[in-house]
Amino acid sequence: MAPPDEEANGLGNDSAARFYEQQNFGTIMHIIKGNLGTGVLAMPVAFSNAGILFGTVMLAVLGVICVHCMHILVKCSHYLCRKTGRDHLDYADVAEQSVHFLPSSTPKKEKAARKTVNVFLLITQYGFCCVYVLFIAKNVMLVVEKCVTHVPAVFTIQMYEIILVLFLIPLVFIKNIKHLAPFSLVANVASVVGLGIILADILFVEKFNKISRLPLMEDWSKIPLYFGTAIYAFEGIGVVLPVENKMREPQAFPSMFGVLNLSMTIVCVLYITVGFYGYIEYGADCQDSITLNLESWYGTSVQVLFSLCIYVSYALQFYVPMTIIGPTLAQSRIARRIGPNAFDYLVRVVLVLVTFGIAAAVGKYLDLLIALIGSVASAALAIIFPPLLEIMTFWPDRKERKYFWIMFTKDIVIMLFGVLCFVSGTAVAVMQLVQRFRGE
Repeated sequence: MAPPDEEANGLGNDSAARFYEQQNFGTIMHIIKGNLGTGVLAMPVAFSNAGILFGTVMLAVLGVICVHCMHILVKCSHYLCRKTGRDHLDYADVAEQSVHFLPSSTPKKEKAARKTVNVFLLITQYGFCCVYVLFIAKNVMLVVEKCVTHVPAVFTIQMYEIILVLFLIPLVFIKNIKHLAPFSLVANVASVVGLGIILADILFVEKFNKISRLPLMEDWSKIPLYFGTAIYAFEGIGVVLPVENKMREPQAFPSMFGVLNLSMTIVCVLYITVGFYGYIEYGADCQDSITLNLESWYGTSVQVLFSLCIYVSYALQFYVPMTIIGPTLAQSRIARRIGPNAFDYLVRVVLVLVTFGIAAAVGKYLDLLIALIGSVASAALAIIFPPLLEIMTFWPDRKERKYFWIMFTKDIVIMLFGVLCFVSGTAVAVMQLVQRFRGE
């Protein structure tokens, strides 16, 4: 996609430059927003599973790997766009087209590739919704316990989740995502203010005397949980292609000092800062979310702000699963019997209730739910699939590509690392859940 002609749009060189700078700034904000969710708030507890040195170094390494995988996805998209003559491709399109040009390709294999990516996108986004239910319930529960002297014993974490569902159902009935824009603006402001308060709390206090008490590296049995949580935090790979496709100056996106590297550098610095200083401040007492560690009046305000932010974000994340499974379910016999509109509302209610059911089943263990979602779905989308797609995309032209086998080796190493995180993180998260339930 070439940028529009400046003269045709009435833009001189200076005004055009300012226009593109503003547009690139907006894209940077979209990338940052797509990566900053509940994951950044879980960084201190992630560090508590890794150790102060190992957690810091490996988060930087993981950031480089995840950003490189984002570049791979953009690279494959550009190459396949030129090959197919299409203007843009999304993640599932790249998977489908990378298989299409393989010598052994069949329509069935192409559809399988598309469905696989969509299934993991569905699991990831729906998993975020489950995390959001538990996150809001835990924070609201803490606020109520601070503000109310005697809370009835019936108000368990599950009771707060039931009450929350009553507020989530009307929210997901908003079908047009444009109508969520005002709520999204409020959520963004709440997120910025809340994160600012957290940074002020953990940064501007003398902490160097506390570092000596912290392990440089934790036991190996905890490391998979660290990777699961950290990979969960790099949740924005799904927004990379949609955002890049809408840019008027897409060549500014993947360059060395371009939009992607700049925005993800900011994200990585924030992750490391919150994780490093949050772990130093709270040590082994790190809660599932750093918001739960804040005890002062401003801590209560942060819990309210982020509960509001995540409440609105639930609807935005919920929109993706509905766009994936909604059209398929609309073809069912039940949909034809009760009508498409009524069926659509029914599906939304059922999906919200399922997120409640999963969150309620996990209990109060938000850290393990985050690690589980990160290990199962985020590892596949962020680390395993991109190098696999790169190999398949350039396999037909491997003889003409000078450094193909170096690229191939690099991609295999990244994939093996992703598979290791996938398997070990999932296994340890499930075993930890079982152990904690048995210990109750």
